[in-house]
Amino acid sequence: MRALFSIGRYYNTASMHVGIVINPIAGRRGHHEGEAERRRAFTQSRVDAAGVKSTIVMTERRGHARELAQRLVEARCDSVIAMGGDGTVNEVAQGLIGTSVPLGILPCGSGDGFATGLGLTSDLERSMRIALTASPVAVDVGYVGDRTFLNIAGVGFDAAVATEFARRSTRGLVGYVQTGTRLAWSYAPPDYEVHWKAGGVEEARRGQKLLIGFANGPTYGNLAVLAPDASFCDGLLDVVLVSGGSPVRQFWRARRLFWNRRSRAEGIERVQVAHVTVRANPLVGHLDGEPFEASGELEIGVRPRALWVRPGRSNL
Repeated sequence: MRALFSIGRYYNTASMHVGIVINPIAGRRGHHEGEAERRRAFTQSRVDAAGVKSTIVMTERRGHARELAQRLVEARCDSVIAMGGDGTVNEVAQGLIGTSVPLGILPCGSGDGFATGLGLTSDLERSMRIALTASPVAVDVGYVGDRTFLNIAGVGFDAAVATEFARRSTRGLVGYVQTGTRLAWSYAPPDYEVHWKAGGVEEARRGQKLLIGFANGPTYGNLAVLAPDASFCDGLLDVVLVSGGSPVRQFWRARRLFWNRRSRAEGIERVQVAHVTVRANPLVGHLDGEPFEASGELEIGVRPRALWVRPGRSNL
């Protein structure tokens, strides 16, 4: 904690008012007895050591983090920190989009894909220092209809896995792999109609797709990289289309999430666009790992530089 004691000597933290939104049940440790108070005690001790005025609040239900973030903005907080996983971070960000209030992140979820893309890790001491002191950077925000995502959204298999994973009591990479492996043998890829414009040329794809991913950032989390060249600051989404096929073929294609990620692979197409339309009935999707269902047509796009964040690396 020594490094945090010195923060106030180099930054004017005495005048800062930081809001902290904690999801007490996020991640692998979320259901451990006493975890909620441990998270509160950690954040309180660190902001006190840094000489920062703080308002610390806990989420109680889905959607609550957005409400809390909005109240913290109304209370004139200089920064808002989200402690939780991708879902919590997404909700907090929704309360900050379009404002000048930057988002800090203390990652403690099951995957933490957005945080990983920003150069943050599960080292909460380091992440707290970054959340208090790093220079804010404006990043793009993705949208699916009227829904928002920060990192990766998608329709198809990854959304089906997210739906099943949300029902599990055990979290983390092992649980996610178990869910995906089981579903791979029974999942039936739907027919999609996908439209986009690239280089002034209208393009379309029709037919069975295992999944269609819309990547604002590169990583799903847990070291799985969907779009290695995706950037949070380029005004584009990296769209990844994976064709249908047997489970064995899909397992072979999935190696590109972990090895030789930029190499071409049969049945995988990647394009960079600002806007894409997807049609199917029904549409099972996810936004930053949070599942949803729709039907008919979805409009997917990006709002350039709509959110300020405090990242762990400068080359976003």
